[in-house]
Amino acid sequence: MATVGVNDASLEQRLPFEGRDVQSQGVPHREQQVLISWVFIFASGSLFLDFASLQQLSQHGPGGTFAGLCNWFGTVSCLLWLLGFVILVHWLRRVGATAMGVSGARLKLLAALFFNIQPMTGVAGINNGAGVWWSNLVGILLFHLGNLVSCLDFFLHPPPGSDKSHSWLAHGNLPITGMWIYQVATWLLVLGNLLACNWWAESPTAQWVPTTHWLVVTGQYAGSLLLL
Repeated sequence: MATVGVNDASLEQRLPFEGRDVQSQGVPHREQQVLISWVFIFASGSLFLDFASLQQLSQHGPGGTFAGLCNWFGTVSCLLWLLGFVILVHWLRRVGATAMGVSGARLKLLAALFFNIQPMTGVAGINNGAGVWWSNLVGILLFHLGNLVSCLDFFLHPPPGSDKSHSWLAHGNLPITGMWIYQVATWLLVLGNLLACNWWAESPTAQWVPTTHWLVVTGQYAGSLLLL
């Protein structure tokens, strides 16, 4: 019987998703964490559609229905990010997370507030529907900083259940793996935003490269999909 137990443990290490449903029951306030995950999935999906709509608008100009929904997709995405980070900060406080971990989440909550300024001012017709030039840039920099803080927190204070001797896909290591993927995503989004930002809302544009440049497109699409 002891031999069987060792084999079962070895099998679980080789197949890190085995028994995941049983292990997940140990997550405190699990339903709240599941809600956060779904909110972020829809926020990321809406962000991808926002970028796709922006690319169509940039390539073909206004007039198409999908391009006209750009600020609407942005509004949905930004409100969902805001909701998700409000719930996340609350969950972290409930489970007694470290001060650094809560600070990282609060930075991302602040980022979501800045994100909402762009579609709001775009709907108001500021800068011909583009909105204020600085809010998305400030937002993504804060979001990225929050991810850096969160990754550092996981390095200094490994979450319960994590084990460096196991793979990145082991159940207890998934929060760390997910946070590093988030960090890669925001590196790409920071790149795309810096390159396509119309500094000081100049006319003609002061963007470093056009919005349709492949580096911007890659940063926007890959960044938003990695957030899923």
